[in-house]
Amino acid sequence: MSLVQTQDERALLAEALGDTPETVIPAGLLLAGLADAHVCGEAPRFDGVVVQSHLLRREPWGFGCDPSAVWELLRPLNDWGRKAMSPNMSADLVPPVSALIERDTGVRVRSYGDVYHTLTGAVRELCVPEVRLLKPEDADLLSAYWDGSRAMGFATLEGLLTDGAAAGAVVEGRLVALAHTNAMTAKHGDIGVETDEAWRGRGFASASACLVARRIREMGRTPVWSTGEGNAASLRVAAKLGFVEVSRRVYLKAHGS
Repeated sequence: MSLVQTQDERALLAEALGDTPETVIPAGLLLAGLADAHVCGEAPRFDGVVVQSHLLRREPWGFGCDPSAVWELLRPLNDWGRKAMSPNMSADLVPPVSALIERDTGVRVRSYGDVYHTLTGAVRELCVPEVRLLKPEDADLLSAYWDGSRAMGFATLEGLLTDGAAAGAVVEGRLVALAHTNAMTAKHGDIGVETDEAWRGRGFASASACLVARRIREMGRTPVWSTGEGNAASLRVAAKLGFVEVSRRVYLKAHGS
C-alpha cells in the first residue's frame, strides 16, 4: 500500500480510473492536484484505490477489485463511524466492505445511493432575467458569496471562472444562487448548484445550471449531474434540464448519520 506522491503519479492514476461520469470528480481532482490517493496493487487493475479530496476529506472514493484492500486503505484515513466518514464506492464493493467495517469497528453500516446523470441531448432554454454566466471579472462577486476554499475542483475561484464554468442569479448586486463545475476532465464536467434559502423556488438553480451545462458542451465535454438518491430537489432539477440517469454508486454511512 502506498501514497501517490507526485503529480505525474496522480495523472497516471487518473488515467487508470478512466474518464466516466462516475470518475469525473476524483479524476479531475487528481489532475488538478487537489486530492490525495492511496493505492494497493498495480495499474491498470489495482487491488484497491482510495482518492480523498483536500476539501471533502470525509467523503473519499473507493475503487478496486479487492474489498479487503479497499477497506485497509480507507481504515486509517479517519475515525470511521465516529466522524461521519462516508466512503463512496461501486455497488459490488458494498456488501463485502460493509461487512469488514462492521467486523473491525462494531459500527453498523447503511447504504445511500449516489445517482449519476448525463446530458447528451439538446440543452433546454431556461431564461431568467437575474441569471447570467459569470466571467473572470466577476471573481469579487463570487468570493463575496462563496469562500474560495469551496471551489473543489479548482485551486482558486479565478481558476474556476477561467478554466471551468459558473453562472448565477444576481439580485441587487449580489449572488443569491450559483451553478458551477465541480470538476473537469477531458470528456466530462460535473455540475453543482446551490441557492440561498430565501430565494428558492424561483427557478434560479435550474436556469444557472442550464447555462453551465451549455458552456460545458461548448468546451467539448458532456455535462454530468450527480446527487444523492434522497435529494428530491436536485433530482427534479436534473430531470427538468433533460439529464438522464446512467449509473449509481453508493455511500457507506454509519447508522444514525
